[in-house]
Amino acid sequence: MSKKVKIALAIGLQLAMIASIGDFVGWPYMKYVLITSIVFFGLTIIFFIADNIKD
Repeated sequence: MSKKVKIALAIGLQLAMIASIGDFVGWPYMKYVLITSIVFFGLTIIFFIADNIKD
């Protein structure tokens, strides 16, 4: 995996963890954090496929 894939995956996982804990605790705006996490997971998939097509 390239550096872009690892960074996008790490950000997506961290945002998903923050959103799940924040939703449990009752913090506001966690829906937007979850949407951002889904976007980063999508970017991870796109970067991963692009790197595999290059090889």
